[in-house]
Amino acid sequence: MTVDQSLKGADLLRAAAAEVCSWGDEISEARARQVRWVAGEYGRALAHADHPLDGEAEARTLFGRAAADSYLDLAARGALRVRRSAKADSGDNSRQTRIEVLVLLAKAAGVYADLPPQPDPARKQPVPKRARSLLRTSLEEVTDRADALPGQIRMLAIGATAVDTGARSGELCACRIEDLAPSLEEIRIVRRPQGWSRAEAYVELIALSGLSRTALRRWLVERHALMERVRGTSTALWVGLRANHRGDHPVPPGTPLEPRGLFRAWTRAVDQTNQQMAGEPSWVPLPTRMEQLRRGVSPKASPAPRQPDAERAVVLLDDVAERGRALARVRRSGEPDTTAELEARLACRKAVRAAWAEGIEHTMQLSALTGAGLTGSASLAAAGWEPALLAAIDRATGWGRPSKAKVV
Repeated sequence: MTVDQSLKGADLLRAAAAEVCSWGDEISEARARQVRWVAGEYGRALAHADHPLDGEAEARTLFGRAAADSYLDLAARGALRVRRSAKADSGDNSRQTRIEVLVLLAKAAGVYADLPPQPDPARKQPVPKRARSLLRTSLEEVTDRADALPGQIRMLAIGATAVDTGARSGELCACRIEDLAPSLEEIRIVRRPQGWSRAEAYVELIALSGLSRTALRRWLVERHALMERVRGTSTALWVGLRANHRGDHPVPPGTPLEPRGLFRAWTRAVDQTNQQMAGEPSWVPLPTRMEQLRRGVSPKASPAPRQPDAERAVVLLDDVAERGRALARVRRSGEPDTTAELEARLACRKAVRAAWAEGIEHTMQLSALTGAGLTGSASLAAAGWEPALLAAIDRATGWGRPSKAKVV
């Protein structure tokens, strides 16, 4: 469906942007923001004295080569900014994004786009192996500090996870508690390569290092304390530590971080940490740009489904319940750490991991295990569940575990 052909100028651009943003899974949230940005920017270009067209321009001429070149030139000069900026030239990356969006807008308007060729993206040099090793060492030093501040604890967990997974900031922000394996040994990352549509996203399971597991464990404890204070129930893995704002709207602590907020939080914590650790014999300053964490990272990943298969999920949940009952029986025998119990623990953990890898929700697994007789935190830990993660799940959703006072 194309937009109303009688529309012109800025009205046509706004209508085309709305049409593109309505394409559902074809357009990610990030791309939708870019579409609205370019449409608004091009609309302002039509009112600029240096652009050959005006507010009465038709779709056919709006996406012609001369008009597009003029718009891109004005944009690169910073002449279309709503806010003043010391930086005039926005660079090849922004130019490439604008051209990609103009193609989408022209498609929505039902016309051919005669656009300049897209610039080749700048090649980014990977971070050398030695530098990545030093970066990991610096993160480990922060781990050992008992006096680390909440922002530093979160920074450590984000940094270690990024180093292990090579995840982009948007991919990190999309992570939920649900994406952590019960044992914290793996994480689920929904890959959204830049420029891809939401429908083309895919899922990977990536093993986490001991550093990441330690960092995440500390962060989950800190996160739980924060969410209890603010009575929050967010399921996002990364949340804000203090009150903030988005535009004119106040944002309370415990609100999920967005990419821009994640970047600011990282930079603030890194600057603080680099100042504190300056002069330490083995300290290598952490990078203030998160991009440097992921460059050169090639994690060993296994594919996973976007959504669990219903029939397979039933089988896997039945297996979790069966293994849970076997472990509960052994634990009731009163002889801990026997060969039988160790075997039952291993079997239950394998079943739990398989169910998580399929995408079965934590709460469904925990309900199955509770029904199987594993009702206490110690019993669930024996089944492979990290206590800090259990607390986060309980805070976020509440899955019906009996109160501690009733657990024998």
